[in-house]
Amino acid sequence: MQVFCKLYANMQKKVSRSNIIALSVLLLSIILAVIIWSASKNYHDSLSQKKFESAADEHIYKIEKHMLTYESVLKSGAAFFYGSEHIKHKEWHDFIKAIDIDNNYPGAYGVGIAMMIAPEEVSLVEKNMKEDGFESFAITPSGKRDIYSSILYLEPTDKRNLTAIGYDMYSEPVRRFAMDKAADSAKISISAKVRLVQETEQDAQHGILMYMPLYKKGAKIDSIEQRREALLGFVYSPFRMNELMQSINLDNSLLNFEIYDDKSMTEANLLYKSPKSGSYNTKYKIQKTVTVNNKTWYINICGTKKFQDSANTFFPLLITSAGLLVQFLLLFVILILIKNRHMLKLQANELSKLSQALEQSPNCVVITDLDGNIEYINSRFLALTGYAKDEVIGENPRFLQSGKTDPKLYIEMWENLLDGKTWHGEFINKTKEDVEYIESVNAAPIFQADGTISHYMAIKEDITEKKRIQAQVQYLANFDSLTGLPNRFQLYEHMKYIIGISERNNENFSVIFLDLDYFKEINDNLGHDAGDALLVELSNRFASTLRNADMVSRVGGDEFIFILPNTGAAGAMHLAEKLLKITNTPHIYNGNELLVSASIGIAIYPADGSDQQSLFKNADTAMYEAKQAGRNRYVFFSKDLH
Repeated sequence: MQVFCKLYANMQKKVSRSNIIALSVLLLSIILAVIIWSASKNYHDSLSQKKFESAADEHIYKIEKHMLTYESVLKSGAAFFYGSEHIKHKEWHDFIKAIDIDNNYPGAYGVGIAMMIAPEEVSLVEKNMKEDGFESFAITPSGKRDIYSSILYLEPTDKRNLTAIGYDMYSEPVRRFAMDKAADSAKISISAKVRLVQETEQDAQHGILMYMPLYKKGAKIDSIEQRREALLGFVYSPFRMNELMQSINLDNSLLNFEIYDDKSMTEANLLYKSPKSGSYNTKYKIQKTVTVNNKTWYINICGTKKFQDSANTFFPLLITSAGLLVQFLLLFVILILIKNRHMLKLQANELSKLSQALEQSPNCVVITDLDGNIEYINSRFLALTGYAKDEVIGENPRFLQSGKTDPKLYIEMWENLLDGKTWHGEFINKTKEDVEYIESVNAAPIFQADGTISHYMAIKEDITEKKRIQAQVQYLANFDSLTGLPNRFQLYEHMKYIIGISERNNENFSVIFLDLDYFKEINDNLGHDAGDALLVELSNRFASTLRNADMVSRVGGDEFIFILPNTGAAGAMHLAEKLLKITNTPHIYNGNELLVSASIGIAIYPADGSDQQSLFKNADTAMYEAKQAGRNRYVFFSKDLH
């Protein structure tokens, strides 16, 4: 009996000890579970905050990048302005149509030219604009001012933009401040919030304007005083803020935006507010600034309910529950397994994000093995080239070659990749349908953890349209948009070159200034289309009579200048007689016989001038002498002419 009692007492102690151990393990598990839950929640909250800040920064970058693209539009407009002697409505319309701002630069409500006008010039400007097709043109608002500005052209000429033609932006303080800022700094300037002249009560929006100053050609603009003296006007673009933000493709489902043009951030300074901004209170908030040119925007960004819902998760609770379900005696092992599983899930998430990013990238992504055979391509590659995935995997990218890329580029690329370096260049490739396209390529090796190269990756962007637009802008900056002849800018550059050559070789050269007689009558009686057709025909005739070394440039409405290298008076006279003859030859347009003649002035280098200005001036003087003498003739310059 005593032995039994002793055994029973020992059993009770063991049971009691086991309970204590079990309770201790349970308590430790609960404590660890709480710690795990808290740490997991803090980690996830930190990730959500970083995700929010990253999304906000991405949207800010989109705004900055988008606004910079509009600068290129204004700079193209300025280049076109400086490359043209006199811009008319049709020329500006054709230029903006060629740029295609609706597709290439969405968000801009138009591109226009506004000129500074002295009081004594108002009536002449209004008269010229009416002759250019704006029959009801008038500078508004009315009233006397020390200086005026006027919107002369604004394309595209839709119903809203037509209402702005003639408006004096300099008469309104906010616009004037931005215009003065641009003029004094010789840089692009953005206005504060305004109500655009185009705005109506229907779908009313806040607006801003972007200005680029235009100065007199050749004028010095080193100081503010010189810039103000040389100021001619502005190339500018109006923007309606709601439409501008829509064109940037900001994700309003996740983030709400409020954009102010002053740091006070009051309703009076509000430029834009997300369409679905509400009173939802979120913990994800941040303030950012965007500085574009001279203007700083102050932006409130907060997460939407959808963003906060995506940030809320049961992930910490799941980890805690998993820890409570494991064997208490294997707690340490289980916690290690949970940690490993957590890390694997994070890696899987990162791989998933990377895969989605590559698939949804607007650029083509190609990954090859070390032999250059394709192992991966994204959807953009298939969409651009027209190939199916099974037609590409395992193939070498050389099947895309058009044969027009310099072979040295491929050699250079592979030398860099084999050396473990990145490479950037451009290829001319072709699609499955044999359509050529130009792509910008960034190629780089992919390194393993031990430093060895396992694959190569190329990120490629289709820049075909960008190249076309650049070429078109370059063409408009150097050639007359109507006749295709070199414009005044290219003429001056060629003249400098010919003067240098002639001076070194001690040679003569001739400058012929040709002005059409009775051209105005054709425009007045038959319209500008007839006049334009005649100019094109005569330009072709002139060009066909010249040698390869000669040059003809259209420098005005009906004025042409010929440069004849290594040509003296006899050669100039011979060509002048030809020019008179081909000018007198009738041109038929819509059943009408167009008849004009030419008055020609000739100056010889160096006898009639040793510099560009003197030769042009003296050839012009001789041309006016030919007109006074009865037209349809040529006259050599002499010092007796006045």
